[in-house]
Amino acid sequence: MRYLLVLILSFSSLLSFSQSDLVQTDNAKKSLQIAQSLLNKGDLVAAKRQLKHTVKIKDDFAVAFRELGKVYLELEEYENAIEALESSFKLDEKLSRASFFECAEAHFQTDNIEMANFYYEKYKEYKGKRYANADKESGMELSYDLILEERKKNCEYIANMQKDESIPSPTNIGSAINSEFDDYLPTITSDGAQLVFTRTEKNKNENILTSELVGGNWSPARNFSKTINTETNEGMAKFETHGRAFYFAGCQRPDTDGGCDIYRATFKDGKVGTTNRVEGNLNSSFWDSQPSITCDGNVMYFASSRSGGQGGADIWMSFLLDNGDWSHPQNLGPTINTPGDEEAPFISSDGMTLYFSSNGWPGQGNGDLFIARKNAMGSWDPAVNMGYPFNSPAKELGIYVQGNGTTTYFSSARSGGNGGLDVYKMELPDALQADKMVHLEGHVYDEENGNPIATEIRIGREDHKWSTKSDQDGWFFICMPGDKAYSFQISEDGYEYFVNAEYLTAQDNAAPVKIKLPLKPNFKNEPQLVAKTVTLKEKRVQFFFGFDSSDLTDRTIKDLDALTNFLKKDADWKVEVVGYADNVGSSYYNQKLSEKRAKSIVDHLNNAGINIDQVVRNEGKGALDSSKSADTSRRVDVILRRL
Repeated sequence: MRYLLVLILSFSSLLSFSQSDLVQTDNAKKSLQIAQSLLNKGDLVAAKRQLKHTVKIKDDFAVAFRELGKVYLELEEYENAIEALESSFKLDEKLSRASFFECAEAHFQTDNIEMANFYYEKYKEYKGKRYANADKESGMELSYDLILEERKKNCEYIANMQKDESIPSPTNIGSAINSEFDDYLPTITSDGAQLVFTRTEKNKNENILTSELVGGNWSPARNFSKTINTETNEGMAKFETHGRAFYFAGCQRPDTDGGCDIYRATFKDGKVGTTNRVEGNLNSSFWDSQPSITCDGNVMYFASSRSGGQGGADIWMSFLLDNGDWSHPQNLGPTINTPGDEEAPFISSDGMTLYFSSNGWPGQGNGDLFIARKNAMGSWDPAVNMGYPFNSPAKELGIYVQGNGTTTYFSSARSGGNGGLDVYKMELPDALQADKMVHLEGHVYDEENGNPIATEIRIGREDHKWSTKSDQDGWFFICMPGDKAYSFQISEDGYEYFVNAEYLTAQDNAAPVKIKLPLKPNFKNEPQLVAKTVTLKEKRVQFFFGFDSSDLTDRTIKDLDALTNFLKKDADWKVEVVGYADNVGSSYYNQKLSEKRAKSIVDHLNNAGINIDQVVRNEGKGALDSSKSADTSRRVDVILRRL
């Protein structure tokens, strides 16, 4: 009732406005000329009012009904378009061939495929025949001819597809978000509390807007940030899974290589921080846009018109390198991309499920939503249409899956919306869901004073292992399969070895699972303590290296052979390898040197048949004990542990 009231009030306002704007005349021909002048100016709403007045003066005026039908179609008032165009056919069927295609399009958009096919065939039949508007509308017919066969394929696809009527239809999320303009490519925080989307304003400028969920309702959309939006186009924003940063497309900026490039902005406590164009080889001199990043932040999927693809816009992927640059992108290949346009990728939290839009694969209309899964070989299986009711005869563009893995937001131009592309909400059926994941947010800190600790956290279960690092605030974020038991291990200088176990359950409400990992300082002359009274046996063997060298000496090889024999006799030990360097040279150089030293030990043990459970690569920090020479820091520690 509330929305009906808004509609009535809006119509009343329109009616009062139209009384002053409408040119009152009793001459139908003059009224038509006024309407056509308004059409030439692009004022469709005023032209519609004048044409309605025209057919009221003269109810057998075929040309006026034909023009009115075309205007209704442009305004996406499909039922009215059908009524007006069919009225013109009754009065003069040989007036316009193009109007048959337009009537077919109106039926197509209202999902009346039988009548759409009827009028598409009428349009084909009239090719080469005599009709009044043959010369006037020849250019229009050329554009219709280009999409006729594609539209016939759409009709065939719809006629043969299976509709699961048990799946609830998507819900338009309302006028607080959706406008008369295009509102599209939504992204939402993991907890579902903040929505960000793109809007093309009346002046054709694209901007990023945002809204918050307050009391179950979306607040009116507002400008996301004046530091992000400019007089040029910005849009296609996608949050990183943890919500502390997002990527977006910025166009025609001073540092933009092509028409549009991809940028990253930090985001905390509702405020935008630093914004930078991503470094490396991801961006090109072509259109690069619509980014989506894996949960670990290491792989970017995006759309680009660059050469070397399958044609049109394709979906590409780029990897984050150790130095912070992005690698040369790779095309996802013909199981994803077509000679048409593939756009708006979204990679799920499991990193194995990709959602995207395409008009190149068989579908219902101007662009459908698709899903593809990565197989055990690491390649993508062929894309699958997400079907009804996600897709419609209208355009669907972009889908985002909330952190719970089931709630989706996507944009569609289907009939019944506020105009153009609108944002819709819908729950994913089981067959279209990715694997359930836990969004784990952790904090590592000193148990004595509460200070945060930047360190490496090793997370494992029987069949898999992960590694992540906490930042200077002790914070880390990682996605892992849900409903599993995991071990957490930390080996940090100056602290007791930490080991703990947690059972992690995926949260239906999409809120991250939060854990705290307190490290106990390792004071001298005190026994080694392990979290939760786990008794740990440990042996440590040290191997020393020459200055600025990672080469194994004869003595080191002999000692490694002895260690190999020991481990083969007693295979229950878990082996860790830690490399160090002295304090000569830069920290970056020492880090790489310590890694090379650790790798030389690992390679030798692996070649001897010893499976290294975990390798810890530490930055060279100089001598651990300042009273000893730097020679003691040029080493690798092999640590043997077992419960």
